[in-house]
Amino acid sequence: MAVTRLKRKDRRNKEFTRIRKTNLKNVSKMVYIQSPHREVSGIVLEDQA
Repeated sequence: MAVTRLKRKDRRNKEFTRIRKTNLKNVSKMVYIQSPHREVSGIVLEDQA
């Protein structure tokens, strides 16, 4: 019974590791673009025209 439990735990750990790796890869692929209006905080863009 203990062997089966250890095998199940090993399988679960491998799956968690696989999911974690894919999530880390997906997060690192994301491209964050900084807003051109970042320094102009609190100003409504329609009022600038």
